[in-house]
Amino acid sequence: MGGSSNKTTTTSSSQPYKASEPLLKQGMNDALDLYRKGSLVQPNTMSTVVPYAQQTQAGMNDLQAIAGNNMGGQGLSGQMQGIINSGGYNQEQNDALEGIRNTATGAFDINADPGFQQVLDKTMNAVNQNAAGLGRYGSGVHTGVMTQELGDLGARQYQDWQNRRDAAQSQLFNAGQQGQANIGSAFETMQDPAKAAMGVGGMYEDLYGRTLNDQLRIANEQSNAPLANIQALLAAASGGGQYGNTTQTAQGPNNTLSNIAGAGLGAMSMGTGGGGKL
Repeated sequence: MGGSSNKTTTTSSSQPYKASEPLLKQGMNDALDLYRKGSLVQPNTMSTVVPYAQQTQAGMNDLQAIAGNNMGGQGLSGQMQGIINSGGYNQEQNDALEGIRNTATGAFDINADPGFQQVLDKTMNAVNQNAAGLGRYGSGVHTGVMTQELGDLGARQYQDWQNRRDAAQSQLFNAGQQGQANIGSAFETMQDPAKAAMGVGGMYEDLYGRTLNDQLRIANEQSNAPLANIQALLAAASGGGQYGNTTQTAQGPNNTLSNIAGAGLGAMSMGTGGGGKL
């Protein structure tokens, strides 16, 4: 079987509206004239960087001054370093801690309490007066009562000392824990002036970075201006690109077998068109 080709060709032509032809020509001429002058596309060299407001600048200057006055061992940094060197405490805290330490580690001394002698004197006087009032002053009963009262007084004093020592030891332990926490806190606090200075520096770095990016943008626009002018000129010229002659080609079956199959399908379609059956 021989082959054959079936090709359908459609040709169309489009022209601009007659009244618009002068406008198109004039626009292209004007674009070409601007292109020759290098001003068809002009780079934007205006800075787009937003500067700091006066209030912001004033705040930055104040932060920088505060940071400078509290760095390098001055002001806050000096105080915090002193706390670190003293184990996490300031002078007043160290004075109180010394008293706690003495109570927690000291030996029992019944005469160490300045008020004990007064209590002792009152107790002895009361026993003597009671014994004298009963007519038993200097007797064995008197001596026994005195011994018992003084023993009870000493026992209570010792118990009180033990309670105070136990409490002081607990406070001393907690103070040690707190001192460690204070050291870390003081170390963090003494960094605050430096962080404030770094924050101000970061703001200046941000401004400098934005300025550099803007300068790069301007430089790129200037360097790309020749190419942009060419592209703009070509774009202006393409305004007439939709006008002219265009040709569209639709490909049909290109061999005999396909043509026969196509014809058979067409015949089947016609045979069933009226609701008939094959």
